[in-house]
Amino acid sequence: MAYQFAHINDYSQCGSKKSLNPKTSAGCLGEAFRDEGMASHVKDQKKPEILLGSRNEINNAIENYREYFRDSIKHKLRKDGRELLAGVFSWPPGSTKEYFNKTLHVILYFLMKKYGKSLRCILSHEDEPFIDDKNKYHGDIHFHIHFYVVPEPHENFRDYHPGIYAKWLARKEGLNYFQQNMRYKWSMGNWQDDVYKNVSLHLGWEKERPKDLKEKRLSRTEEKIKISAKEESIKILDEARKNAEIILLNAEKIKDEAEIKSKQIENKMKELEEKNKILQEKEIKITYQENFIKGAEKAISEMKKKLPANDQLGISILNILNVENLRSNEKKEFYKIFFKEIPDFIKKIIKKAREVSDQRINNEKIEVINNRFYQETTIPVEGGVGASRRRPT
Repeated sequence: MAYQFAHINDYSQCGSKKSLNPKTSAGCLGEAFRDEGMASHVKDQKKPEILLGSRNEINNAIENYREYFRDSIKHKLRKDGRELLAGVFSWPPGSTKEYFNKTLHVILYFLMKKYGKSLRCILSHEDEPFIDDKNKYHGDIHFHIHFYVVPEPHENFRDYHPGIYAKWLARKEGLNYFQQNMRYKWSMGNWQDDVYKNVSLHLGWEKERPKDLKEKRLSRTEEKIKISAKEESIKILDEARKNAEIILLNAEKIKDEAEIKSKQIENKMKELEEKNKILQEKEIKITYQENFIKGAEKAISEMKKKLPANDQLGISILNILNVENLRSNEKKEFYKIFFKEIPDFIKKIIKKAREVSDQRINNEKIEVINNRFYQETTIPVEGGVGASRRRPT
């Protein structure tokens, strides 16, 4: 069943201060023209098709209205003063592109006749699927148009919005707040009647939606509970975001501290490895010294067995090396001196031994040369066997 859906809303520069999510003119136009980040509810966004006017025309009209509008007491338009009337006309579920194009002129004629030159722009969207209130799918495209009205600077916005105009009249008549709201609702109902007479009746659309598709109207108490729950949910979300930020900061802090501790442990391990290496080297040195001492003691015992009793030098060396009668602390001091001085002592002995050896060899060579020279220079002498004399030089 086809039924009409038409809606209008008012927007200002900064939105209402009483609203949790203020609706502004810029936000409304940004969503309609698919500005980046302004229509997050649409997955596959497409640029709208402009049917009348342009965005520049809307922007210029809004700027002129803000600049030159004056109320009855010559005051300029406030930042929360209404400046843009935006409306929607939606085609019934399951409508096709052909049907949309065929019936579009009826609505365009109604809008141009009703709003005249203050109608700044009309556009259509084809990037939203049609899903009703019960999540029932009715097609890939939800055929609908948006229209935008901005008054001339010498006009008042309330003259274009029937509900706001009716409420203003009721306030002038001295009616109370409840009566003003009732006038607002009646006048908006009259606007829907006007749409039905000039549009829906010609297209065969019903004025009201079927009962099974109607949204349940909330009482004032239920509406307050809904608003309160929404405010509470926003507070909870804000608190959750803050807690999440604190947790992330703490996690980063813990991570940094862990990295510092890890580096400290790594440096400590390196220090321990270096110390362990030094200790191993000392242990090897001590083992070498112990083995050397054992070897020296064994050599001393062997020397005792083989050394002649009258060899004073050997006895003196044994007395030096034999430190069995020394106390432990004296032994340590002796070994320190011993291992410090013994290399030079051995070097001197080796040097001396080489000198003695070289001298002995030289002496032997000289003796051999002398003997050879003597034999070569000896000649026989008359006067007997074995007699000889030296050849004169």
